[in-house]
Amino acid sequence: DPHALANPDVLNDPVLYQRGFQYGFNNTKAYVLHRDDYTCQHCKGRSGDSKLHCHHVAWKSNGGSDRPDNLLVLCETCHLGVHDGSIELNARGKRKGSLHHATHQNVINKRLLERYPDASETFGYITKTHREHLGLPKTHYNDAIVISSRGKPVSFKNGTVLLKKCVAKGDYQRTKGVRSQMTIPKGKIHGFKKFDKVRYRGTTCFVKGRRSTGYFTLMDIDGTKLPFKPIPKANLLQRLEARNKWLTKTITV
Repeated sequence: DPHALANPDVLNDPVLYQRGFQYGFNNTKAYVLHRDDYTCQHCKGRSGDSKLHCHHVAWKSNGGSDRPDNLLVLCETCHLGVHDGSIELNARGKRKGSLHHATHQNVINKRLLERYPDASETFGYITKTHREHLGLPKTHYNDAIVISSRGKPVSFKNGTVLLKKCVAKGDYQRTKGVRSQMTIPKGKIHGFKKFDKVRYRGTTCFVKGRRSTGYFTLMDIDGTKLPFKPIPKANLLQRLEARNKWLTKTITV
């Protein structure tokens, strides 16, 4: 949804969704003139020139967009000065953004609903309203519960959630461009591979980095580095599971 990408607040307000930034104005130029108070944004009216233009900060010839955040009100004197090079603006504009990802998602949504006619479509603002009504905190799994229950009260048989994260088979960014000619061993180091599930000091975590000295960097399932002090050593790690394309972890909520 391009409108929601520009202003996510519209998903929580059906009325606001129908009223974009330019609501009440005939066109983009009228909106920009009103936004800039009909005043040249460079000289602030000191030139005495009353003729105003909507200037593209990032020029259209360079891929600049027609969106209001790339437009600026200039008087004709300053506008000509910008184009002949005698005036340099400090403002920065925006180039045209690509919406092919949003378009691709819209096509997928439509095809899924056609393929599964028993499925029903919902929206973020509806899910949020139902979740707040049920008194559930904002999490991915609570959103999934609310969507599947369609806002009806739910009872939890237990307080555990299974988290899953897919990881790539290979390690494609090995040294972040530094000494990239030096390959990193893909096999085991001190009996461990990257993404092995381990236990250290009673904490279930995953191997993030390994050193030949035996010191390891550990992470949570979301990739966050765990700040263990001192740095964990291989001989203190208990290997729970070998690395897999799916990292799994059970948490209590």
